[in-house]
Amino acid sequence: MSEKTSNLADPGAWAVTAFATTSFMLGMYNTGLLHSGGAAVVIPVAFFFGGLIQIIVGILEILRGNMFGAVVFGTYGPFWVIFAAIETWFGKDLAAADTSAAPSLFLAMFAVLTFYIFLASLRTDWTLVVIFALIFVALVLLSIGAASGVSLYTVIGGWITLLFAVIAWYHAAGDLINFTFGKKVVPLFPVQK
Repeated sequence: MSEKTSNLADPGAWAVTAFATTSFMLGMYNTGLLHSGGAAVVIPVAFFFGGLIQIIVGILEILRGNMFGAVVFGTYGPFWVIFAAIETWFGKDLAAADTSAAPSLFLAMFAVLTFYIFLASLRTDWTLVVIFALIFVALVLLSIGAASGVSLYTVIGGWITLLFAVIAWYHAAGDLINFTFGKKVVPLFPVQK
């Protein structure tokens, strides 16, 4: 991960917080811990926190010269905006025969993107490596669940989502706390290069 020096502060913790929070909320519904009737609360969070914030941070990462951050946040920010748009506007236009295949395709495509982000993360820290590995597994399971209609895949994917969201909160908290204390208080376990 090559990052040019910049006068801009590192906005990564903001975007990771947004991603983790939105993921955790949806995971609570995918696991069945909360009744699905309340899942609509995730939509505005996906548009504005999970989506918009990450897109803004992705642009800031471009300005900072951080390709890894730009690609990560420039991928997952639109993921949440697209998810919310499908749920709000476009999902109702799907033919009955496509109501499982289309969401499965959406999730599978982001699993592909997550896989190569995971590979790039192998040069960052072990906390991020675990997060991206879990995101990949969750997306694969959620895609299979959407395609097959077997809710067990969705439930397991939901539990993995909760797990990576908590680890992502840990990472975001570590970045913020380490910055404000001016020293390594929360370990993130850098990969030895």
